Amino acid sequence: MRDLITRWMLVLLLCTAGAWAETPVVKIDDLIEMALRYSPDLNVSRAEYKALTQRIREAKADYLPRADLYAGGGASGVELAGTDESGHLLTGQLTASQLLYDFGRTKGNIEASQYDANASFDRLKQRISDKIFQVKKAYYTVLKTRMLIKVNEENIRLNEKQLYRARRYFEAGIRTKIDVSDAKVNLIAARLALQNAQYEFQRARIRLASAIGTEPYGGHYRLDTPDINISYLGKDLPDVDQPFKWLEAFAYAHRPSLRSSEHRIKSARARVESVKADYYPQFYLSGDYTRNDTASEMEAAIPTQSWNAMLNMRWNLFEGFKTDARTEEYRARVLQETASYADAKIRIRREVADSQELLLKIRDGVELSRSLVEAAREKFHQAQKRYESGLSDFIELQQARQGFIQAASGLVTAYYDFYIALALRDRAIGR
Repeated sequence: MRDLITRWMLVLLLCTAGAWAETPVVKIDDLIEMALRYSPDLNVSRAEYKALTQRIREAKADYLPRADLYAGGGASGVELAGTDESGHLLTGQLTASQLLYDFGRTKGNIEASQYDANASFDRLKQRISDKIFQVKKAYYTVLKTRMLIKVNEENIRLNEKQLYRARRYFEAGIRTKIDVSDAKVNLIAARLALQNAQYEFQRARIRLASAIGTEPYGGHYRLDTPDINISYLGKDLPDVDQPFKWLEAFAYAHRPSLRSSEHRIKSARARVESVKADYYPQFYLSGDYTRNDTASEMEAAIPTQSWNAMLNMRWNLFEGFKTDARTEEYRARVLQETASYADAKIRIRREVADSQELLLKIRDGVELSRSLVEAAREKFHQAQKRYESGLSDFIELQQARQGFIQAASGLVTAYYDFYIALALRDRAIGR
């Protein structure tokens, strides 16, 4: 019987290990790739860019010839010199025209459409940058909540040991029963804190899926996260002491939102040139060919075929000041986009400064948190020895233990907040 139970336990262990091995391990780069592929907001931006690229083709079409074919059939009648003739009529007409010169109207439309498409493409790139930050923030939040679960598990382990020690001391008559009751209360509080940490972990995974735009592998996946001993947490932080002027110049050169603003200014200027062309005439060639099939008695009144070819000029002399209004509208838009560009530079500079200051603040906080954890651990060990020697009461021991757990939680929070702040700064400078 014992051998049978052992075999079943081995089978169960192997099955569990196999299922664990088959669980996909997802890296941060995999999550970003999924987000770029499945996020609905990015797909909206891609569709917007695709639509604007088609406007370029539409604008260029004005340089190409235009051909139209008309066909019709029915009956026709004519009264001529006292005679009334009627009969069937089939007609077909082919017309063609070609723009020769329009004083920059079409050229301006094409350039404006190209700049609009470029602005849309840079907006897409900016949204991709924003999405990468959102995924990184959600990813590091998951890692933070996962590590906080381990801290709370350690807190439960310490409280369980203290409860066991308090009971032994009480049974030996060394300590009073209040120490046992306090230990029970603290253990329950620790379990409640663990439950809350596990709840936050699940919420963080949901927010990660929301940032990606889909649930990776239906939620059956593991994040590729190395187990980090809290004693070494924060020792491997990257260098972030780049000069602010360098960060600012890098942001001005690489932020897609700023380049998008530049393209919008150029688009508005091209629209001004295009609209101003309405003050001048258009020159174009046109021609048409018509063929009619009618009853023989109608041939004298309706020709069987006709054609013409002409050089045309069309000049709108007055349109109720419409051209004036449109020209001033786009001039105002140039001023608007120029002001938006200046505002964007100010905003980017502020974002870079704020993100750098936050990053340095958290970096320094990590260093202090590491020192605090070491000091709190040493104090907790000393409090344990004093409690065991009867030199202190349970309150001092509990304060030392809680101080150590709070310091450890603070270090975990500061460590992962550092990487969130680093991702925020990367987004601010357009990296």
